[in-house]
Amino acid sequence: MQTAVLKIDGMNSDACADKVAQILNHSNGVSEVRVSLLNSQADVQFDESHTNTEQLAGNLARAGYQVQSGKPAEKNGGCCGGCCG
Repeated sequence: MQTAVLKIDGMNSDACADKVAQILNHSNGVSEVRVSLLNSQADVQFDESHTNTEQLAGNLARAGYQVQSGKPAEKNGGCCGGCCG
């Protein structure tokens, strides 16, 4: 399992955040999604043998949500994404 933080443009309401969560939850290989409207991001846990961040970004793009350019930050452990090991 891998966790990625996707910074998402276009979320401006709770309904948008719910739609983003729905899209990601229905993506192949995704096991957990947490969406933050305040931070315009989604934390996604997925099986990298079934999907990747580019495919997840493509699923969101088809619904009108853009993942910010550049590679999404990947969280490798700990509470905040890697400092704890």
